[in-house]
Amino acid sequence: MVEVYGFTPSWGLPDISPFVTKLVNYLTMAGIPFEYRIQPLDSLAATSPTAKLPYILDDGKQVNDSTTIINYLKDKYGDKLDSHLSESEKAVGLAFQRLVEENTYWSGIIYARWRNNEVFSVYLPSFVPPGQEPVPELVEAMGAYRQKIWGAASGHGMGLRTGEDVLDNLKADLDALSAFLADKPFFMGAEPTSYDATIYSTFRHIADVPWDWAGRDYARSKANLVAYAERMKARYGV
Repeated sequence: MVEVYGFTPSWGLPDISPFVTKLVNYLTMAGIPFEYRIQPLDSLAATSPTAKLPYILDDGKQVNDSTTIINYLKDKYGDKLDSHLSESEKAVGLAFQRLVEENTYWSGIIYARWRNNEVFSVYLPSFVPPGQEPVPELVEAMGAYRQKIWGAASGHGMGLRTGEDVLDNLKADLDALSAFLADKPFFMGAEPTSYDATIYSTFRHIADVPWDWAGRDYARSKANLVAYAERMKARYGV
């Protein structure tokens, strides 16, 4: 049984991390049995060599990084979602995956959650069980982690942009996703692929969060992306 280690579920999503959610999506879509486990944050650095989530344990073997994990699962359990795609279609899928994971992630997820003080105050309680308040030690630790995240965002470049510029950047990405999806039922065509695990996760982590901001509203205004997310949820229940 594959064991998936993540942060914690919240907002009706499998996990507060889009990358953990992506992996849960993929496992569900591919029909690979798994168990989801919450990774204690105080032991994350000692457990994961990258100090990041997700990682999996599969028959005692640890694999880190969502894309590396999915490639590992394809090799071990078979490519159940992408085997019908041509090499050129896989190239297009990879390009869109890189778009959302290397750009949209920063403009639509990291910027909103970690930059805005009001949003961060709503986001922080997601790290504790429902009904509980973050203890002072967690607030202090997350404050330091927030600085680390923002340093990474600045290193990427998105953290150096104005809020208006970040929003314009996000809108352009969402416009591109919407234009490519068009009226197709799934991102690459008639049937879901592994790329849907990423696109669906990223869209929901922008559109289905509990805080108000213009990026969430714009995502919700893209009717075909909203309908696509509803189809994915109806088909897979995640």
